[in-house]
Amino acid sequence: PSSGGLTVNTHQPGVYRRPASLISGGSEVQPSTVARMRASGFALLLLATFAVTALAKNQDDEAAPDLIIRFGYRSVLSLVGIVMLIAGVWHVDRTWDEKGSAAYKKEAAVKGRADQKFVEKESKFKIPEADLDAAFPFPYAFIIGWNIFGISHMFDANDLTGADISSPNVWAMLFSAALSVIASVPMGDAVRNRKAKKKGRLGMLFVLTWMALAYVTGYESQWKYRNNGLNSWLAFTGAFTIILSMKILWKFRKMGDMWEQFGKPNPKPVVYNMGGPFFIFGFFLFWLSANAMNIHQYSPAPTCEEWSHCFIPIYFNIRTFLAFFAGCGMVPVVMCLDYAHDEGAEYVGWGTDGTYFGRFWESPTPFVLFWTTFGLAGFFDVNNGLTLSGFVKPWTVLVLCVSLGIDAGILIQTALYEGDMARKSKYSIPFVLMFAILGVTLGLTPDLSGLNADGLAMPLGVFGAILIIMGQKTVFADRKRGDYFMQNNEAPNPNPVVYSAGEPLFMAGWIAISWANSLNF
Repeated sequence: PSSGGLTVNTHQPGVYRRPASLISGGSEVQPSTVARMRASGFALLLLATFAVTALAKNQDDEAAPDLIIRFGYRSVLSLVGIVMLIAGVWHVDRTWDEKGSAAYKKEAAVKGRADQKFVEKESKFKIPEADLDAAFPFPYAFIIGWNIFGISHMFDANDLTGADISSPNVWAMLFSAALSVIASVPMGDAVRNRKAKKKGRLGMLFVLTWMALAYVTGYESQWKYRNNGLNSWLAFTGAFTIILSMKILWKFRKMGDMWEQFGKPNPKPVVYNMGGPFFIFGFFLFWLSANAMNIHQYSPAPTCEEWSHCFIPIYFNIRTFLAFFAGCGMVPVVMCLDYAHDEGAEYVGWGTDGTYFGRFWESPTPFVLFWTTFGLAGFFDVNNGLTLSGFVKPWTVLVLCVSLGIDAGILIQTALYEGDMARKSKYSIPFVLMFAILGVTLGLTPDLSGLNADGLAMPLGVFGAILIIMGQKTVFADRKRGDYFMQNNEAPNPNPVVYSAGEPLFMAGWIAISWANSLNF
């Protein structure tokens, strides 16, 4: 029987073959070079960022962190602003995607045909103005969030509460306010009413303003480079990543490129795309650029005890690299598996058939390897020595990581492929328990007798684990072949949600838990 364009193979449960009629032009899907580049781009971004930031490493005190984020008005307000504006973007764009596409289908049904076939020509149906208004909420959170982020620049990154009303910071506040206006009401009007020229002009202004904000963020008072240009690198990389994420989302969402070009929803939305993770990771880099300081700028430099009470440290060493590379790199690795399954790649017993990313990346092997690498990071100390192998913690973390890789990548994933909800739920219980234990363990000292980083690692590890679990739970409800697929006789979800909160939560969780794993003092 037909199941959302896929034909169920009745001889082997959970195995699909893609009919040629599903594909435009009647030909089979070929492996996508562009898709593979997107999947590997995240890992390359991590490598490039680590390589450049490592140039700023000061060798005078190998035990000292290379960057610090001070607990103060600037760091807290900028984080609150970023979280608020991201929530605002997701609320507005999800509402537009879901209500806008539903209003179009309703109008098409009233006029006599659904017009669901993928045809690149102007739609004959127009969404009523009242339905357009209902589908486009006013972006209060987005505007407020951007302005909170801008105001945070009025405070000194070197001080808890001190002000720093210097020229670069004033410009940063003004550019943030400008972005809150450019990308809100005027851009919304251009999108909903398909004003291509207006959107093009606003898009160019948006990009230029982002670049200007990145430029001034890299400077401190008297227009001196912050951290010898390191913060400028973080700012421009973050801005570029955010802009790239929006291009990706616009391509795969329901009311994005297809709506603007042809006045109809995208009939083939893609939930698993790198837009959401890039959006979160880009803002993480931008938050670092606005707040990160070089500890050696302090005179006298803070002691280890003062770091933990006043700062969050970042070390440029092997431990940090492995933790962030394997941890944050888990996001595109998981995406290869789930994108392939969602878009109809054939399950062949050890992952899917390699249609989109090749057999290796569509198998559980990379997932288990990345989990193992994440566990191995804990054997390195801050000076790149393997001095921790005699302690209990690194071995405990490694066993947990390998077990999580096997449980999630092989047992749960196979149950998903085969549409077995009961088995998936069964293996999800130890997954949640092991993840919770991992988050707590990362917050302990190597001998498990006290708190790692004087208590800083524990909240990062536990909060990261919670966000990752929440992200997976959420995206499984919103994806094409997740919970709905397993609960409805292996039929794909008829209403997948591209702007699911799952992928942003998943990415944010991996950033937090990777940071926790990188700490050891």
